[in-house]
Amino acid sequence: MVFSDDYVAAVVPILVYWGYSGAHAALGHGHVMDKYRLNTKAEEDSRNTVSKRAVLANVLMQHLMQLVAVTVLTPVIAGKGVGAARASATSSYLTAARQIAVTIVLYDVYRYAWHRLAHRSRFLYRHLHSWHHRLVVPYAFGAKYGHPVEALIADTAGASLAILLSGMSSSPRATAVFLSLCNVKGIDNHCGLCLLPRRLQSLWNGAAYHGVHHLPRGVRYNFSDLFFVTWDRAFGTHLPYTVEERPGGGGLVIQPMRPKQAAKASAVVTPVN
Repeated sequence: MVFSDDYVAAVVPILVYWGYSGAHAALGHGHVMDKYRLNTKAEEDSRNTVSKRAVLANVLMQHLMQLVAVTVLTPVIAGKGVGAARASATSSYLTAARQIAVTIVLYDVYRYAWHRLAHRSRFLYRHLHSWHHRLVVPYAFGAKYGHPVEALIADTAGASLAILLSGMSSSPRATAVFLSLCNVKGIDNHCGLCLLPRRLQSLWNGAAYHGVHHLPRGVRYNFSDLFFVTWDRAFGTHLPYTVEERPGGGGLVIQPMRPKQAAKASAVVTPVN
């Protein structure tokens, strides 16, 4: 059976989301990853104000919306991007890689701007973005949980704009790779496991960095949403933190720094395993 490129762009990112989040869920049932865990399993149920069943239903609905949007928009925007042309047979992997990289940067900037606005505007936060913050303790398959209208603004509109501007609209397969990478990174940032090497934490987003944002003390900081933390550092919304051994063992705990501590901080500190 041969699937069209447009079908691949629509379906593959969703399969990647559930495959990757399912792998995290499977690992979470054992104790292999306990030493990297930022929150206990009990905290996922006690501190969050929305049930996992409701989160599951919401994410499935969002994926249905994404399936429809990608199926409809991919043929429409194909060939309308900047310098785009439907010439997949002659397109090189290098060209596709460049387009994906540019799209990631453009989308990351868009997501930062929207995320910051969604917190600065009381209306947007109360009616849209507060849904996502019902997950005080994030977990893998809840990465996309949120208000459906915000999903259209932050995900569908933002990704479509970035794809058009980068000229990637002529390549559904490159679009599938881009959307899959976004899903993987979103899950990484919400999985609750501090796996990112220390040397990458000053540039690359991760569960600890985004976990600070989900804490009451950090909710007005660390708006960088997917790939890079550069935007927070550039626009003054970065809140440093430490990741320390949980008292009594059994994992880690995030400690956002107070303003005086943050002023002196030059890097994120994590325990040495």
